[in-house]
Amino acid sequence: MKKFQPMNLFVVCLLLLLPFSVHAEDLQPAADSAPIAVDASPSGSTDIWAGAVGHGFRAGTQTFRLGVGMGYGIKIFGARERHDLLPMTVSYGRMVGDVVGGGHWYRGNFEVRGEVFLAPQVNSDGYWTIGLTPHLRYNFASGTRWIPYVDVGMGIAFTEIRAPDLGASFQFNEQAAVGVNYFFTDDVAVNFEIHFLHLSSAGLSKPNQGVNTLGPCIGVNWFF
Repeated sequence: MKKFQPMNLFVVCLLLLLPFSVHAEDLQPAADSAPIAVDASPSGSTDIWAGAVGHGFRAGTQTFRLGVGMGYGIKIFGARERHDLLPMTVSYGRMVGDVVGGGHWYRGNFEVRGEVFLAPQVNSDGYWTIGLTPHLRYNFASGTRWIPYVDVGMGIAFTEIRAPDLGASFQFNEQAAVGVNYFFTDDVAVNFEIHFLHLSSAGLSKPNQGVNTLGPCIGVNWFF
């Protein structure tokens, strides 16, 4: 059987994401009598921002993200094998309150998110994992179009991965990430993050050595 090439699928998924970054209004011709001036500087503002672009989000701002990544298996916390996963994610989030932190370096917004991920294992016979995860994210108000964030999540997963590391379909998943959104328009961003994923059953099934991955993820994030 021909060996699975994860990079080929990674490139295909990335190409599928790019068309979604085009706004519907970008496809409409501009009126002859009213040319539109484009403000590409961080001084512009939209309804999602509490002031200028990059200075924090308004309470209630929503997000929708499509992403893909490459999680390289690491043998920690007792894991006996490396499980390389290719997570594909869809998530929805909402800012829960106004900007916090005053004039401090950590000024920013808290965001709650819900995520669904599908992750085939690329160094196996095609084992699949699917998960549902609530997240808490903190977006730093940098004052620029580059908005860094930290993210943690904990949810459930169902997987085909078995011994010697897992013993049943039902597992819990824990995640952590650090990343950045770059706003190429006032309300659409591309993002890059380093992402950690852990799967285990909390002792509900044996074996329970766990599955752990670490690697890069990229995506497109819409804010509205």
